[in-house]
Amino acid sequence: MVSDDSLQPDPDDPRLTEPVRGIDQDGNPVDARVVVERPLTLFLNGQEIVTMMTIGDYPDYLAVGYLANQNMLLPGDAITGIDYDEDLGVVVVRTD
Repeated sequence: MVSDDSLQPDPDDPRLTEPVRGIDQDGNPVDARVVVERPLTLFLNGQEIVTMMTIGDYPDYLAVGYLANQNMLLPGDAITGIDYDEDLGVVVVRTD
């Protein structure tokens, strides 16, 4: 849960990492969890815009932020829906 106005990854969310086995400086086996980026394809009103790499948290905020940054969403635009399919790696933003 976000406790203030900032969005931060949740390091305890198992969807953001995967286990990796390695060797430490002394040659001993070690197990660690590492962050993994995955592709996310963004659509705006049915038009494919971009496929970007993300750790996978807050895909709706990432999509809206990207569209606003690229001036594809303007301050007066009304977002009517945001759909995210984790299995397909797709987020769809709909506007009026």
